[in-house]
Amino acid sequence: MITRRNSLWLVPLLLILTFPLWKIPVASFLTPRGGFDSGESSKKNEGYNFSMDVVTILQSEEGKNTATIHAASAYSSRRHNEYILQEVDADIFDENGNLTNVIADTGNYNIDRKRLKLIENVVITNLADNYSMETDLLYYDGDKRTVFCPGETHLKGDGISIDGSSFSHNMISGEYIVGGRVLCLLQGYKSS
Repeated sequence: MITRRNSLWLVPLLLILTFPLWKIPVASFLTPRGGFDSGESSKKNEGYNFSMDVVTILQSEEGKNTATIHAASAYSSRRHNEYILQEVDADIFDENGNLTNVIADTGNYNIDRKRLKLIENVVITNLADNYSMETDLLYYDGDKRTVFCPGETHLKGDGISIDGSSFSHNMISGEYIVGGRVLCLLQGYKSS
């Protein structure tokens, strides 16, 4: 005679015998949705999350130094090979090796494109042409060797002061362009 207590062992036996029938639906129910992340994608981005203090970036072309960028600190951005820089002090050299010094509060540098963007309190000092300039935004393209300031610029030199709404400089040809409404004050020149 089978009593309730004796029939209890039939439940595990029934589960074992019917296992092939319910294995597939239970396995698909327990599988994580969206696939399984093995951690490979996080390993690929691991090398691009960093923060460094006292950074120097050297840029050269054909064995000739074209720019040296110093920063008090640098850290990675969301873009591949682009770094955010703090307290930037950059030296940019023209074709003749003449030095132009640029300082700014913040900036970013893209290694692949050789582009430097400087923001806030940008001061440019050109020792060869003996002028200094102030602006809030500067773009330097290392491949084209151009400097472009799309905002207001205040340029001061020996006996000259120029205010404009944009500024561009081609370091290969030596051409300067001050755009927009320009105010130019010359001192020490006599009119004839």
